[in-house]
Amino acid sequence: MLKEKKEFYKVCFDTMQVGILVCNEQKEIVLENNPLNSIFGYQNNELHGLSTTDILKDIALFNDFIQHPKNQKYKVPIESIGVKKNGQEIPIELTFGKLEYENQFYYKALISDISERKEKEKKITTLNYQLEEEVKNRNNELEKVVEQLKKSLNKEIELNHLKTKFIALASHEFKTPLSAILSSTELIVKYTELEKYHKRDTHVAKVKSMIHHLNGMLDDFLTLENIESGNIKPCYTPLNLNKLIKEITKFTKPSLKKGQVLIFENQIDEEIYQDPKLLKIILTNLLYNAIKYSDEESEIHVKISQNKNNIYFSVKDYGIGIPEAEQNLIFNRFFRAKNVLYYPGTGIGLNIVKGYVTSLKGTISFVSKENKGTSFKIQLPKITIQ
Repeated sequence: MLKEKKEFYKVCFDTMQVGILVCNEQKEIVLENNPLNSIFGYQNNELHGLSTTDILKDIALFNDFIQHPKNQKYKVPIESIGVKKNGQEIPIELTFGKLEYENQFYYKALISDISERKEKEKKITTLNYQLEEEVKNRNNELEKVVEQLKKSLNKEIELNHLKTKFIALASHEFKTPLSAILSSTELIVKYTELEKYHKRDTHVAKVKSMIHHLNGMLDDFLTLENIESGNIKPCYTPLNLNKLIKEITKFTKPSLKKGQVLIFENQIDEEIYQDPKLLKIILTNLLYNAIKYSDEESEIHVKISQNKNNIYFSVKDYGIGIPEAEQNLIFNRFFRAKNVLYYPGTGIGLNIVKGYVTSLKGTISFVSKENKGTSFKIQLPKITIQ
């Protein structure tokens, strides 16, 4: 009777988006639709009368379903391997069901070819592995740089004192970005589903940002060694200060707090000879400190002037200032005043600034009052290129 009504069922089944298979208790296929034929590479009616073992690699799976159709695992789709007519194996997803017709039991399976999905999952898994390896490699690089830094510190006369301060700074300043990297890499591994692709990208970006942050701190530490060893050699070239101001503004603007304003006063229109890279680092460091230690809705003034022999740069803020008792220590490496301990920082920025100013044959001084603000003044000699 079922065979006589087969065409009616096929009209219904052939409009489905998945392959449909119906077999009897002997696992003989008694009904199939065109999508099922397409999945396994058969022509119309070729599957009729074949056994489910001809298209399913896992023979035990269908046997187990026939014997235990109410098993909880058959309430959800199951992934398995199908075998096409030409012998090619493909990944498939099956949803099982049992039905009764004219006092006989039949067993159905909705079958989908998931080859494309599996290929995408494989690519995502590979990408996740590559990201993990990249993070591991970066961490190894960071460890090597830290080791180099430790060897450099071992040459210092105040080894024990510097080591204590470095450990304290490293544990504080490195812990946050390294923790962020660790948590992000753990989440990257979990986001293997395509619909979570954007979440994975968010954490990849976070990892890269934290690595850049760590690289920046390590660059500062290595700069100390270059300054101490006298490896900083100024490269004097023509410099337009207005152009330099625009570049510094671009780099520091994202760090400004709400309502903070940078006010530049440049009294030098002509080109000067100076090292643009070192001068940019000097002014940027002073500006970052002024921004960090000043309140919202405050002004930060930068003034550039000259006389016959020298060029002057001043950076003035109205922030927390420097305690009078600690002002003589402010240029020491790793030193941090008591009123900035809750602000992020390594205590080497001003030490680097002074080192660069010295390499440019200049001087740096400051005037500061706690809770009133600080004004740094840099004097650099005018450079004449013959």
